[in-house]
Amino acid sequence: MAGRIPDQFIDELLARTDLTDVVASRISLKKTGQNYSALCPFHNEKSPSFSLNPNKQFYYCFGCGAGGNAISFVMEHDHLDFVDAIETLAKDAGMEVPREQGAPDRYEQNAELLKRLSESSQFYQQQLTQHPDKKKATDYLSKDRGLSGQIAKVFGLGYAPPGWDNLLKKIGTRAESQEQLLLGGMLIEKKDQPGHYYDRFRDRIIFPIRDSRGRVIAFGGRAFGDEKPKYLNSPETPVFHKNQELYGLFEAKQNTPVLDQIVVVEGYMDVIVLAQHGITNAVATLGTSVNSQHIRKLFKLVSKVVLCFDGDKAGRAAAIRGLEASLPVMQDEKQIRFLFLPEGEDPDSLVRKEGKEAFNHRLEDASSLSHVLFDHARNQVTLNDEEGEAQFARNAMEMIKEIPKELTFRSVLIRQLSELSGIDSETLNNTAFKIRRQHTQQTNVSEYTQQDHTPHIQHYDGEAPDLSHYEYEPSHSDYDDFHQGDYAPHTAQPKIQGTFKKPFGKKPFSKGKFQKDEPDLPPAAPSLSRVKQASLCLLLHPHIAKEIDLPDPVINQANDELQIFCKIWRYFAKHPNKNTGHLLGEMTDKTTISSIYALLNHQDAATKQKITNAQQEVLDMVLALEKNLGLNSSIARLKSKGNESIKDNSSKQELRNLMDLIRQKKH
Repeated sequence: MAGRIPDQFIDELLARTDLTDVVASRISLKKTGQNYSALCPFHNEKSPSFSLNPNKQFYYCFGCGAGGNAISFVMEHDHLDFVDAIETLAKDAGMEVPREQGAPDRYEQNAELLKRLSESSQFYQQQLTQHPDKKKATDYLSKDRGLSGQIAKVFGLGYAPPGWDNLLKKIGTRAESQEQLLLGGMLIEKKDQPGHYYDRFRDRIIFPIRDSRGRVIAFGGRAFGDEKPKYLNSPETPVFHKNQELYGLFEAKQNTPVLDQIVVVEGYMDVIVLAQHGITNAVATLGTSVNSQHIRKLFKLVSKVVLCFDGDKAGRAAAIRGLEASLPVMQDEKQIRFLFLPEGEDPDSLVRKEGKEAFNHRLEDASSLSHVLFDHARNQVTLNDEEGEAQFARNAMEMIKEIPKELTFRSVLIRQLSELSGIDSETLNNTAFKIRRQHTQQTNVSEYTQQDHTPHIQHYDGEAPDLSHYEYEPSHSDYDDFHQGDYAPHTAQPKIQGTFKKPFGKKPFSKGKFQKDEPDLPPAAPSLSRVKQASLCLLLHPHIAKEIDLPDPVINQANDELQIFCKIWRYFAKHPNKNTGHLLGEMTDKTTISSIYALLNHQDAATKQKITNAQQEVLDMVLALEKNLGLNSSIARLKSKGNESIKDNSSKQELRNLMDLIRQKKH
């Protein structure tokens, strides 16, 4: 994101956006009097309880309480954060989103490159339906891999026919286009003929890799037989950094009605076959081990991440790398779980064999992070005596201390370790342990290879495969036309793959003028004050306001941000059935509106939207304010009295209380 979106633009966008059009493009509406009604897309129901008022530009569901304006609807329905929802609506309205500060992001700088990549994806999809040798590709997908034409369309699968210059002739007809295709990794320059190129992907099934907004940023190509490499992936480019992206994340967001957990698996086919079986919330790493950036990215979307591994030695080793990557970015109210599959199985083969329900049961029974952590610490112990127990405690604490100090989860693990080791929590906390080696996120030995363990299958589920969708040329908007009902949706989770071996040879992308160095872990957004965090909790969970009482001393404070908090609280306490969309629609104070937009525009909003303890967070803030107000009030009174007057019992007691409050603040 290049900079903050101006509030004036958001106002103009809402004024130019018709909520009816936005909703009707996503669900079926029925005219009922002056309003529209529909089956609510946010919960399962048989009779319509969703109502849309076109005059007020608000929607409300009498069943689940969901409601708001066009922005909130797109956020909830499309699983987008606030900024992405703004950009989606702006694109539909033909408006360009301005930014108040900051340089253009890497996508804005490389708009032409993204166009060439999109055109390449369309070319490969056309070849799957039009090329004279298309039967080779469609037979492989349908007969060997058991994929339906519909699921191929959902993931935009394509075909790179044999030949050295098919894409070059189609897309790279101009020198500028050739430069962009080379920059995007679609072409390779001939060593003996500078300025002459050939296609990178030839005679392969093509998997377009989309970013979280659906833009094609790279490709993976799978060989038909035993050719090497089996999987050929795009190199690093200005818009593609493999250790930051996850295959299938966009599709998971689009096609999972309630995206509350994600499963990380190893390969493209794992993601696609799980989706075909109704488990639509799986993603895959792109030839790298799962890393902290992946976990942080997923935690912005969901509260639970399941890392899925093969049950062999390599899978166990990958799980430990996933464990180590998760510890520094853990958050309270978030879960990391580990699913180990039977030896010799991967998600692709197992879901075919057992089916969706059995695979979901495995996901539900996945091991907790604490179980894997303590099990790993125990496996490293070599002595079966008191010294071995001490070694176990040291191993475990070295990992636990990677978790941020402020997390309750860290304290819980220390308490569990105390029970397991017999060492009290205070001793564990105060013992100095060596700092664990920080792993640098590396790519695999070969940037072009990706394992695929799925056995070839001649027929899918014993029936003739569905080839109908291969017979038609997909339009460029096929993906946009796909609806949840086109194949069985369900929640699923992604899996992980990778190794920490160092890459060999040249740097992944050597075009220095285009490539910008980016830190492995992007810096966190400026933190919000405790009052602003509480305000954000109210905006995203307005139903909690009715359970919260604000004391008069808090309400009467002159602090600006506290006044805004009180305004938000008053509105939702008075209107318990309304939400932030209603608040913004009815608020007239531009300063307050601007502050609310700033909060919703903050990166913390995506996290706060998922928390389950929002009410307690607000109550804790109010309690802290009360204590602080009491402290300040006592100090003021005692100062006004002077030392000589603090002789009566009431003054002495007040002084004692003051000292207690000061001690509490220090702790």
